[in-house]
Amino acid sequence: MNALGLFETLWHDLRYGLRVLAKSPGLTAVALLSLSLGIGATTSIFSVVYGVLIAPYPYSRPGEIWAPGIQNAKDPNQGRGVYRISEYLRLRDLPAFSMTMATLPENRVLTGGRAPENFTTIQLTANAFQFLAVDPVLGRTILPSDINASGQPEPVIVLSFKAWQRLFDGRPDAFGKTVVLNDIPHTVIGVMPPRFGWWTNDGGWVAMALDPRTEQRIFPIVRLVQGSRLKPLNNSSNPCSCNSRRQRPAISRRKVSTR
Repeated sequence: MNALGLFETLWHDLRYGLRVLAKSPGLTAVALLSLSLGIGATTSIFSVVYGVLIAPYPYSRPGEIWAPGIQNAKDPNQGRGVYRISEYLRLRDLPAFSMTMATLPENRVLTGGRAPENFTTIQLTANAFQFLAVDPVLGRTILPSDINASGQPEPVIVLSFKAWQRLFDGRPDAFGKTVVLNDIPHTVIGVMPPRFGWWTNDGGWVAMALDPRTEQRIFPIVRLVQGSRLKPLNNSSNPCSCNSRRQRPAISRRKVSTR
């Protein structure tokens, strides 16, 4: 059958179907309503399942993101996942890691013409948003230029989508406004997408100072170089040990899960 004959057959079947449906308008209406409800319910369920179970984390190449830790070579049950800043700076030079960043969560007091409240404020190294490779929906993210010549961070903040909605009613003019944290005005430079939630989904992110003279402890996050000699001992996504042929004590790593 050529294309013209197929079209004529389909057109004939369509006209016949419409005539049958027109003869029973009540039945047709019920069938269409049931079909619409079924499609709507199925779409809603799939959207929830996809968002919770299927969709990847909203970061670039999430399967490559790991949180390293120092493991006692003599006792694998002993170790830690936090580093001094001086240790983190040395960690950045390890050839096994293609890129590193660090995180430090804390609560600050939000004031400024409103009742004081705790506000989750995540400190990030200046390259963190480039590491995660997620664009803001408004403004920009933290950049290395937000660390001044003395090594101290500028008082700027990137808000979560929820914080933007709550504090500024989702208005675009929030860019350039200030929020007062621990009595220090911070300029809003950007807003992240709704699904972005690096250690918080209702707070904000500020730049971190990396002063190796301090004893401050931070949480490093890394991306492994392809073909790295750090190999997982198992294939699960639970915390797993990694062997290093050159490093002792051994470096362990765990999968980062911060939707």
